[in-house]
Amino acid sequence: MTAPDQHVLSLLPYEPVKASSPDESPEQDTVEPLKKAAPPLVMATMNVVLITPELSTAPPKPMPALNALVPSADINSQPRECAICFEKSQAKNLCGSTTCGSFFCNGCVQMYLQIKIQDGQVRRIRCPGLGCTAILSSHHIHGHVTTDHFQRYLELKEKVRSGRVCPPCGQPVTSTGRKIHCQACTATTCGDCGEPYHLFGCKDVSYKTWRQQTEHDVRSCPNCHVDIEKHGGCTHMVCTHCEFEFCWLCRVSWDRHTDAMCKPLAFLESESTSLGPNAPIRAVTKSIVVVAATGVAAVSVGIAAAIAPPVLLYNGVKSLLHRRKQAKAIKKLESLRKLQAAA
Repeated sequence: MTAPDQHVLSLLPYEPVKASSPDESPEQDTVEPLKKAAPPLVMATMNVVLITPELSTAPPKPMPALNALVPSADINSQPRECAICFEKSQAKNLCGSTTCGSFFCNGCVQMYLQIKIQDGQVRRIRCPGLGCTAILSSHHIHGHVTTDHFQRYLELKEKVRSGRVCPPCGQPVTSTGRKIHCQACTATTCGDCGEPYHLFGCKDVSYKTWRQQTEHDVRSCPNCHVDIEKHGGCTHMVCTHCEFEFCWLCRVSWDRHTDAMCKPLAFLESESTSLGPNAPIRAVTKSIVVVAATGVAAVSVGIAAAIAPPVLLYNGVKSLLHRRKQAKAIKKLESLRKLQAAA
């Protein structure tokens, strides 16, 4: 244990330590030498772990099960409550966060991480503690998910690091311009919108009109412009590529969003400049229709008020003259009948 090629990490009784910065780049998400602080999610029952220097460059190795480690006396003294399911469990079945001080049972942590991976939210997986912003390392994620899920996690992580992927097949690409040619599926697509490559730009009016006619529930992220397809759910969207949170209807940043902003008049007064070819256009159109309809109604009432009296007077005079003509015609007809009867 004192060999020169080994570092000894000894975890003292549970004591919160300073978390790593949430803004830490994904490229730094590897096991680093022990001169730095321990990752935020650690084994609550861990006592002593040996880490060799080779791990700093090699892929993360499988971690032993939590209940197979030597328990710590101070943590094992009593059962603790899981911060996710709120059920008490023995300390040997728990893991704890050194950042927020929360404890989680193994099953809840595994489910939490698998859901994050399935949803593609792998850029920065945070501690499941309420309000905790500490970022979990690949090393600890590997210790709580299955091999298949961890392989999927690594694939998604690589796609995020590469920055650009082929929209049809999802493979990383090295193209830097708007025209993307994928060597894997031989597809040529537009790097800005993800559609088949087109000569005219994505901001062209004719192209926006075409997208409005062809797309259904596919809209672009206002921040990174990656296309997002929505299948049910609420209007609170989180882009899995850049983690930007926005409203699906008005595309306003969620931290500045209110329900009133989705209404036409409020939308026009908002600070959002993301007027894409989707819901915002419909919101503006609806606003214009409402204003135009109100104006037309007001003008119609004014015209009716101005025209009604002359029209009523004209109809009255016309009816009076018509009745007089009818009376004269009836008198003439009666006179003719009397003459015929006398003859």
